[in-house]
Amino acid sequence: MSQNQNPNKVLNWIWTGIFSVFYPIIMAFSLLFVGVVWVFSTLSWMLTSLVRKVFGKEEKESNPRTTAPSWQSFFKSDHLRIERLLKEEIMFGPAYYKLRAIPNNAEALAKDFFGDFKYPCFDGVLLQRFNTVIPKELPDFDLVFFNPKTGQLKYVETIKSFSWNIEETGRGIIVTWQDGEEQYELRLTQERLLHA
Repeated sequence: MSQNQNPNKVLNWIWTGIFSVFYPIIMAFSLLFVGVVWVFSTLSWMLTSLVRKVFGKEEKESNPRTTAPSWQSFFKSDHLRIERLLKEEIMFGPAYYKLRAIPNNAEALAKDFFGDFKYPCFDGVLLQRFNTVIPKELPDFDLVFFNPKTGQLKYVETIKSFSWNIEETGRGIIVTWQDGEEQYELRLTQERLLHA
């Protein structure tokens, strides 16, 4: 029994001696590894901060989604100009805007949402005024004529279709659209748009 215990005692002493000798080396290597990781982590953080400071402004200017929308020129005539402000873009649908006239003599523009469609004609412009911006209720908009001289909007037609077209023919304009199986056509003249 005592012979079996003696070899175990000797092995324990040898192991303890080896561990005592190598423990400072293991600790030094661990501390060195942690220090190297900390140095590289700090360098990475500093480099990232520097890149954000240098290139951050350019990235914001080039990416319109990261900057707040601002008023942009939309339509210009002899009497005024219209600017638009992006309010939202409907997922898988159109964008809608607020419009303002400069000089501000067209309050009719300020209260509604409009699409990015414009068609200059007869000293005015045809616009797309949304009746709703709820995605499941689209398409639903009014085609309206804006007269820059008077600052008035004139209702032309309600269109409930994404598939529509406008073209100039002779002395007038033809608007065509499809609503389900039905095909529609609307002929517009200067007299109809400029007079009540």
